[in-house]
Amino acid sequence: MRRLFTIVCLLAAFCGLVSSGSAAIWRSSEYYCQVNLPDGSYVQQWYALLPANEGGVLAGARRQDFAAIVYLGIVDMKDKPHFVLDEKSIEDLDKSFFGRGLGFLDKTQQITEHGLNGYRLFGRHRFNGRNYAMVVDMFFYHGLVYQVAGLTQSYDNALQDVDVRAFMNSFYVLP
Repeated sequence: MRRLFTIVCLLAAFCGLVSSGSAAIWRSSEYYCQVNLPDGSYVQQWYALLPANEGGVLAGARRQDFAAIVYLGIVDMKDKPHFVLDEKSIEDLDKSFFGRGLGFLDKTQQITEHGLNGYRLFGRHRFNGRNYAMVVDMFFYHGLVYQVAGLTQSYDNALQDVDVRAFMNSFYVLP
């Protein structure tokens, strides 16, 4: 009986830990994608930035103190049938993140996530008078360039932030 009580207590504690890192699934059949937006916890609350379809931003969230921001954006390339996502096209696409006065790009690397080939950009970004480490994943599918971005003030590499990394890893293109 004592052993059963211990197991139940451990299970309850584990469930409590899991629920503290909750997320809200955001899905779009129009843009064929989904992502988990962090909800946060009582200590580190997140606010959803929905609906945010201005300037290609589909969904996003930020920590209460603005120490981290995540968002999913798109660039519609359906009118450019010969468009290819490569290092040259990324130079044009990354200007909104790392353009003059906004920050700088440290490195670009090819990635494959959930069966999609794309690029990951690391750099620094300035937003609302604050400096952030930033990571942006770009994928091209369905005539759209998906831009999955995370910013944090807490680390030099945005992927070190647990919430940013979870958001980045949660992006899927729907069939």
